[in-house]
Amino acid sequence: MAAACAWDALPEHLQERILSLLPLTALLPVAAASRALRRLLRSRAFHALLTPHRLDAFFLLSPRLAFHPLSRRLLPAPPAASPPVVSSPSHLVTAASLLRLPPLPATSYLLAVVLPIPASSSSSCSREFTLVAVTAGARVRSYTLDSADPYPRWDPRGDLPLPFALLGNAAVAGDRLQLFVLGRGPDALLVFDLATGQWTVMPVAMPLGLTTAHLFVFGGRLFLVGGVERFGVVERVLVWRLEDSEAAAEWTEVGAMPEEVFNELVAGRHGSFWHFQAADRMGIVCLYNAVDGRLVMFDAADGEWTKLSRVSGLDVEESRRWFGHVVEPRVELLLG
Repeated sequence: MAAACAWDALPEHLQERILSLLPLTALLPVAAASRALRRLLRSRAFHALLTPHRLDAFFLLSPRLAFHPLSRRLLPAPPAASPPVVSSPSHLVTAASLLRLPPLPATSYLLAVVLPIPASSSSSCSREFTLVAVTAGARVRSYTLDSADPYPRWDPRGDLPLPFALLGNAAVAGDRLQLFVLGRGPDALLVFDLATGQWTVMPVAMPLGLTTAHLFVFGGRLFLVGGVERFGVVERVLVWRLEDSEAAAEWTEVGAMPEEVFNELVAGRHGSFWHFQAADRMGIVCLYNAVDGRLVMFDAADGEWTKLSRVSGLDVEESRRWFGHVVEPRVELLLG
């Protein structure tokens, strides 16, 4: 039998390749093992090999608490000065950060922040981003701001083609060229072209009885998770995937929340439960009932639903403001 290969006998580039397969938070105890490992993990060459791990992220529940899918635990949240206004997994936009930018156009609010596709993980900390804002009211106007502009400004873009009672969340396409936005009242799937600034309504029928819906992108496909209501009460939670063929686009049901997971989410309030919140990152979707402190998770990679630890001791209104934002661990953790 061949003798076990000693770690120290491996060339450094092989050590880097092996360790780069681990989630970033799993590398923290490795860094404490020896000075040699700490030096390796802090090198720029190693940072260039790192790629985001699907489960290694923090779903914020409050300024102090977050859910970490990798460990299935509630952990201390990464520090943030104030509740995020809008976010992507690697960039939080807070009210304080907006003070460094031109004021939002009158009656408008932030809909999305779009980051460029990083050339490597070492460039994932780029501060460049595009903000998308829309106005409230019957006639919805839109604006974008490019932070890379030497003199950032809010540029007017297209108006929404129809009046909507409200807009849902925005899901960024994998190529960063489009936003998918859920229009409510009436229900419709909107597409915003970031290059042209124009809006279109995709010709696709929305699921009947849809309530508390959330769009997300995974594997280059658009998904929709939402409750199906009857007489104003959520009866079940389903997942749909958009099938966009040459003939027509349609939402195809690809999953249903199991009864035991649904019972956990609604906390036994059958007949009176009507609302939950959702947040996603890389196909991991967390649904949160802030009133009862119930949290469940859906993994689009395998279609599995998971009941999670119950959340207690949080202020409901504060938790509602923070949930919906996801933070990725960054290489600064390895630098101490």
